[in-house]
Amino acid sequence: MNVNMLKGKIKENDMTQEDVANKIGLSLSRFNAKLNETGGAEFSLGEVRSMKKLFKLQPEQVDQIFFT
Repeated sequence: MNVNMLKGKIKENDMTQEDVANKIGLSLSRFNAKLNETGGAEFSLGEVRSMKKLFKLQPEQVDQIFFT
């Protein structure tokens, strides 16, 4: 996952990590664990889809952020 690119999208949309976590149904601590891949934590496909809609990402951007 390209953490810097995801953080950039959060910032571009004038949001905080907590804002995104709330919008996709995660606690801030769980969002951060997935963001940092703590203990192998990863975003689910549903969470990726939610962020795709939230940030209006193109399929190529989804691939670059979540599947690299």
